[in-house]
Amino acid sequence: MDENIATSIAISYIPKACIMFESCNQNLENRDDELQQFNFELSKTNFEILCNFMLISYIDTEYLCTTQMLKSRLSSADFKSLNLHLQLSKVLELRNSLKSENDQLAINKSYKGSKLFDLVTNRKKV
Repeated sequence: MDENIATSIAISYIPKACIMFESCNQNLENRDDELQQFNFELSKTNFEILCNFMLISYIDTEYLCTTQMLKSRLSSADFKSLNLHLQLSKVLELRNSLKSENDQLAINKSYKGSKLFDLVTNRKKV
């Protein structure tokens, strides 16, 4: 795949990812879609969370919707014979993993610098 095509596909998931990233402390609407850039520098944590949301959007669009549409149209035997049930379960597992990672990153970002965060992250392991 051409690099320009891959870049345009990736960029197309930014608006949906921005909507999904409700807890962002930076204004993700402050971007120039023509220049394909934000009008500020994203923090490293926000960049990682946004990238994960872009992946989740891609998975939802390209795999989950397609596979679930096929599931509704195919018989159970055909769906299983194509191993789509395995693909669907693995894709859901990946999506849930990315979502959990984002949730944890958002929690860590929210509590960073607080006494509670310090207690949890610096506790002694028995």
